[in-house]
Amino acid sequence: MDADAPNLRAVQAAKGRRLLVTWKGGAESVVDVSRHLAEYAVFAPLRPDDDAFRRIQVGEWGWCVHWSDDMEISSDTLWRLALEQGAAWLRAWRSAHRMTQAEAAKALGVSPRMWRYYEAGSHLLPKTVRLASIGLDAQARAA
Repeated sequence: MDADAPNLRAVQAAKGRRLLVTWKGGAESVVDVSRHLAEYAVFAPLRPDDDAFRRIQVGEWGWCVHWSDDMEISSDTLWRLALEQGAAWLRAWRSAHRMTQAEAAKALGVSPRMWRYYEAGSHLLPKTVRLASIGLDAQARAA
């Protein structure tokens, strides 16, 4: 595998069919794998069984997550899903607030250039940006 390929440090099952993924560089992503599990028959045992889903582990050398030798998701697939889902979440958040990219970037303390990278799905959406947006929402509700 390519030395620049995404590598996993840790994984944990989260609510629903989501995974909290920690990448080798320390970044964290919440990845919804429900559609992936529904798409492939091999994952059928995980769909109804929460206990089985929670038994997820990082595979050898961090190149995948797995529940068994037959049920694995590659780190490349998780990386792609993290990029796509992070970008979609951020676009939806910005649209819900009727902000331009520049306005949203300023509101959350992110450079406009990085905002464009996040929305384009070319960079992982940092946990700090997600938390800042949630905090801004909470502040607006409290006001």
